[in-house]
Amino acid sequence: MVKKVLLALLALIVVLVLLGTFLSQHYEHSRSVVIQAPPEKIFPLIGDLKAWPAWEPFSKEEPEAKITLGEKTTGVGASQSWIGKTSGHFTFTECDPKTGIAYDLIFVNGERESPAKSWIHMNPRPDGSTEVVWGINGEMNMPVIGGYFAKFSDRMMGPIFERGLEQLKVVAEQK
Repeated sequence: MVKKVLLALLALIVVLVLLGTFLSQHYEHSRSVVIQAPPEKIFPLIGDLKAWPAWEPFSKEEPEAKITLGEKTTGVGASQSWIGKTSGHFTFTECDPKTGIAYDLIFVNGERESPAKSWIHMNPRPDGSTEVVWGINGEMNMPVIGGYFAKFSDRMMGPIFERGLEQLKVVAEQK
């Protein structure tokens, strides 16, 4: 009986490993919110890293993380790094007051770096409001388990983006 259970467990592990090697390690997620404000009221909150503490959700998720702003906090080249349970850094690659920002993001896990692209785009609407879309895409560069992490990463990142966008909405609509 024990032998059959062990063989079944071994077969399950082999299947999971084989499946994991064929799963895509690519992920792409986004969330959006409609803010009752034009882009010119929203952009100062997303385009200047000094304004991020008012709305970004990550410092609330990991309050013990040490955040360091780069020499430049706005415009292309603005950057920020953090060290905590997770570590990493990002640099703005686009910064447009009409359309939003994009940034290269690097998550650091020990000696392994996982690059990603992220963006916060603003889409003005005819009624004067703005749809704000926050997204990310990248690769989970981890043999066998990366595909599983990619498959379930939306469950982790999605709610964080939602909380950030909701707080951005609150702050932008108060101004």
